[in-house]
Amino acid sequence: MTTSISSVSAGSTAASEVLTKKSSISNETKAKLEALGIPVTDGMTESEAQSKISQAEAQKQSQNGGQQQNSSESEILSRAKTLASQVGVTVSSDADISEILDDIGAELETLLEEAEGNPTRLSTLSSYLNELMTLDEQYSSIQSSQQGMYAAMNMVSTSNKISLGLS
Repeated sequence: MTTSISSVSAGSTAASEVLTKKSSISNETKAKLEALGIPVTDGMTESEAQSKISQAEAQKQSQNGGQQQNSSESEILSRAKTLASQVGVTVSSDADISEILDDIGAELETLLEEAEGNPTRLSTLSSYLNELMTLDEQYSSIQSSQQGMYAAMNMVSTSNKISLGLS
């Protein structure tokens, strides 16, 4: 008889553990999950819920950071288009920043060769070249920042997979 009582006791303990796990998420955490649009599933623990909340908040922050990066990119694009018009390069409305900068560089090389004997023209072209170099450096900086951000996000993702035993 003691064996069957132990089995029943073990079964009820397991059932209470499952119920505890189902209800182990605090009301505050449930509210955060719902506010972020994350469904609350049966069996989700508090730590899993907190992890999902952290991931969603990090994603929102990266999207906001991405918008800031895009405004910097749009500023560089605007300045590049202005420089292109000053140099005499036609730019299509859907042109990429790197394409515009390359076109400006090619045009400046041609103009510099043509203006070898004209010091006034060389000084103007030199200022255009300085602006081109500045834009190129700023664009490269934005690109490397984005790559660093993506690498960090990938590292966090891998860490989360390992900590949750998914990898």
